[in-house]
Amino acid sequence: MTAIAAERPHAVRLDPSPLSQTAPRPTPILVEDMLNWQATDDNGHSRYLNLKFRLHGRLDGPLRIVLGGVSASRQVQCWWRAHYGEGQLLDPDAALILSMDWLDHPTGIRTSDQADALARVLDHLDLASVDDLVGASYGAMVGLVFAQRHGHRLRRLIAISGAHFSRPAVQALRLIQRAIIQMGQELGEPERGVRWARALALTSYRPSDLFDQRFADPDPHQALRRLDEYLAHQGRTYGSNVSAVRYRCLSKSIDAHCVQPELIRCPVELIGVDSDTLVPLRQLRDLRDRLSGRARLHTISSPYGHDAFLKEDNQLRKIFSRLLETESGLDKPHG
Repeated sequence: MTAIAAERPHAVRLDPSPLSQTAPRPTPILVEDMLNWQATDDNGHSRYLNLKFRLHGRLDGPLRIVLGGVSASRQVQCWWRAHYGEGQLLDPDAALILSMDWLDHPTGIRTSDQADALARVLDHLDLASVDDLVGASYGAMVGLVFAQRHGHRLRRLIAISGAHFSRPAVQALRLIQRAIIQMGQELGEPERGVRWARALALTSYRPSDLFDQRFADPDPHQALRRLDEYLAHQGRTYGSNVSAVRYRCLSKSIDAHCVQPELIRCPVELIGVDSDTLVPLRQLRDLRDRLSGRARLHTISSPYGHDAFLKEDNQLRKIFSRLLETESGLDKPHG
């Protein structure tokens, strides 16, 4: 792929707080920029891709890349604020944090495209190696692809609720979601299709027991009314921000995802959830056993299923703390 716009980003220095003058720290930098380049799709057709990214923190700190689910963005301080700030995994006064928006395109985007785009950003920023890549859900899938394709520059991957392939049972669910979106487009109501496709997706992110507990009511009509209000609200919120094209693109990207664990040599810390039906622990155990490098599986106990990485802040914080305590013993990226 040939870059068509690759000016070096301008580092914006943030003014330190007056309260911190008694204990000065290196001033964090903030870079918000976009890369544009020309690439070829699976059919050999040329296309232009645009990628927005955010770099924030100490230039002399460990580089931590953070990638979230399909709803996440480069603004990690917004969607994962529980782990952003002083003393947290994502402390801009102690680390250099890189995050990005997901690519999408009408012709389709693979998880390998996302991983290669991330490598392109690193090259653009003159960042040779990565200390930690922390990915959750779709971000974990992209992280695994990055470890396979660019593992020589990765010191450690922390993959939360993401595996090496998408199971057929889950692919079937996403096929139905995309059919709903298609019908919405054919009816001239694409946003409505996205709303209800998203609503259907929510029923798989969290276990059925959680729905039973939250919406239980002696009157079935009241239960249905509350469910309808909840799903409609969630769908509207998502549909107002995500286009039908983007939703279908990322959905297909998940279904086509495939990694060869045997080709991943860097250390990998897997984090799974005992109630996750999208990425069950048995799939993560298989992934752990097939990885070529050092691999461990940490388990979170939660009623929130696949959404646990957004809910179980304390359990995740404990795991992150243990991993940070042992990071000095990790090998440097191998060449």
